[in-house]
Amino acid sequence: MEKLGGVLFSIYRGTPRHREWVLACLQGAWPKLIGEKLAAVCKPASFDGSALAIEVLDRQWEDAIRSVRLALLDKLQSATAGEVTRISVVSRQSPVVSGTKRQI
Repeated sequence: MEKLGGVLFSIYRGTPRHREWVLACLQGAWPKLIGEKLAAVCKPASFDGSALAIEVLDRQWEDAIRSVRLALLDKLQSATAGEVTRISVVSRQSPVVSGTKRQI
């Protein structure tokens, strides 16, 4: 039997509001998905296609996210029934301009 989350994600797939729905679900579940401590320093910022951009407090936290990248991606894939397949990190300290968003 398919998990309820997978069914809900499939209902919105292909609709104009799919991206914002996935992002809102991740934002709401973020502390439970990744833990309170890590959630205090980063948050889901945008979702485009299958890529989730994660905003971190500063560039020092990029390394912390990178060190748990595979485990984090696995949790996100499971929680979103495979919707998230890539993650990138954006630091709050620098504006989002070409070159500051880094794929991990």
